[in-house]
Amino acid sequence: MTNTETIQSLIDSGEGYNVEFKVRIPSKVWELTEEICAFANADGGYLLIGVDDYGQIIGTDLENDKRSAIQGS
Repeated sequence: MTNTETIQSLIDSGEGYNVEFKVRIPSKVWELTEEICAFANADGGYLLIGVDDYGQIIGTDLENDKRSAIQGS
C-alpha cells in the first residue's frame, strides 16, 4: 500500500483509539504534544492534521514558526 492509500484508509476508518483528526495545528503547541504523548503511552497512533471530524481533507498551511516549534518539541 502506498502512503496515499494508507492515509486514505485511516481517514475512511474514522477517528478512534489510535486515529485522531485535527483541522489545524492548535495555537498552543503543548496541546499537540499532549496528543502525541497519549499515543506514545498507548499502542501508538496516527494524528492527521488537515482533516476535519467528518473525514474531509481540508489541508493546512503550516507557518514556519509552528513547524519549528513542533520539530523542537
